[in-house]
Amino acid sequence: MSRARLYAMSTLPALVVLMFFVGFANWIPQTRWSPPVRQAMGAEMTPAQLAQAGEKIVRERGCLTCHTLEPGAGVLGHGRGPNLIGIATRRAEGVTGGPGTLVDYLVQSLYEPGAYLVEGYANLMPASTRPPAKLDYGEVVAVVNYLLSLGATPSVRIGDVPQPPGGEKAVAAVAQAGAAPQTVPADAATLLESNQCNTCHSLKPGETLLGPSLAAKDLAEVAAANDMSPESYVMDSIVNPRALEREGFPKQVMPDNYGTQLTAAQLHVIVSYLLHGEGA
Repeated sequence: MSRARLYAMSTLPALVVLMFFVGFANWIPQTRWSPPVRQAMGAEMTPAQLAQAGEKIVRERGCLTCHTLEPGAGVLGHGRGPNLIGIATRRAEGVTGGPGTLVDYLVQSLYEPGAYLVEGYANLMPASTRPPAKLDYGEVVAVVNYLLSLGATPSVRIGDVPQPPGGEKAVAAVAQAGAAPQTVPADAATLLESNQCNTCHSLKPGETLLGPSLAAKDLAEVAAANDMSPESYVMDSIVNPRALEREGFPKQVMPDNYGTQLTAAQLHVIVSYLLHGEGA
């Protein structure tokens, strides 16, 4: 038997195995994440339709990173912000010294969240028209209707509530530029360094220190494996690290108090920097 034939016979099984795994890998459904699509809110939409859109916005724009939806848990719930369930019942008559109606209270809470603080919570929430939510006017109306539905009846149409401070053009400019509040450090890398993230994590793809890599590619892959968007996965990993601990890494090493030390705007800066290479 010739040497060439012997070589062919010895390599054929390896080629068959290789072709099998290549075919199998291409057969597996691929997970692809796309950022939330901004939905236009039309004047013809009913309050009920707006409320449905508002629920989707609340779940996609990171509101539930801090707020919770916990029936029977009261105003505090178990989040960094007040429990949204029952908010319409709790604030049916607005707040003392502030807006006198529920709708006005909800609008103020979105435009100026620091104007009234629920007891026990710090002034962490940025205006909803700024990062990380970056709501436009129609989306604000939709979210107001959704919050109304949590204990009352949606009743607001486009045009029934005032435009955000500065008007629609100002909100659009903020959303386009991705501008952050002035209280947020412009250099996201400084936040990572000051919180000693670089001690345990590398920003290089595939490089493992004490903890897993924070490279955008690696984060996106792990997020897909957990059926989460990259933004949600990174945010949850920071504020609730115990829930997303990965196999093969030391347990309970990462501090679990970043959720109280960092503001929502600072979290947004870090997430954007890790996933998109953006600072503020």
